[in-house]
Amino acid sequence: MNAATDRHPITQEQQAAILNSEVARLAAQGWTVGSVSGGQGILQRKKRIGWFWNTILALVTAGLWLIVVIVRVVNRKVETRIVTVDAYGTVTVR
Repeated sequence: MNAATDRHPITQEQQAAILNSEVARLAAQGWTVGSVSGGQGILQRKKRIGWFWNTILALVTAGLWLIVVIVRVVNRKVETRIVTVDAYGTVTVR
């Protein structure tokens, strides 16, 4: 038999346990949990700013580069990940 045709649906409890496990793994990596419900979890985090080069440029430009750094800090984009678990236990992260 083929492994792809051997798949059996899992229970809602198993699906929730797999989802919670994946959400916990991502939360440990610094993601903030927005919501978890209905076989789906939404996690977010703000994009990181490279402080090393910004500090060097601020020192070289006598502080003028701090204007750019402040604008970047205020306008940081938010990354979003959507974690889903299907009826067969397959985890998808988008």
